[in-house]
Amino acid sequence: MAAGFAAARAAPVTPAAVVLAVFAAVGVVVLDDYGVSFDEPDSRDRGIVAVRYVLGDDPLIGDGSQTVQWHVPHNRYYGISFEAPLVLAER
Repeated sequence: MAAGFAAARAAPVTPAAVVLAVFAAVGVVVLDDYGVSFDEPDSRDRGIVAVRYVLGDDPLIGDGSQTVQWHVPHNRYYGISFEAPLVLAER
């Protein structure tokens, strides 16, 4: 039985294990660089307005001082298939 454990410890390091270790080390080092991207609040606002519109609620955001302008080109080309489920899950 002891010979089985000794053979398991003496196994050579495979290239896959080295690659996995390198990726894990890089992931730990760059973890602090990730966060909220610059367009995430706008995407969330579009989802809130769309879900409120579909549910029949008032489609204004927050205190009503801002709303998504759908006629602006960068807003009208995006659908709600990604934002709506996230807003519903957030509720």
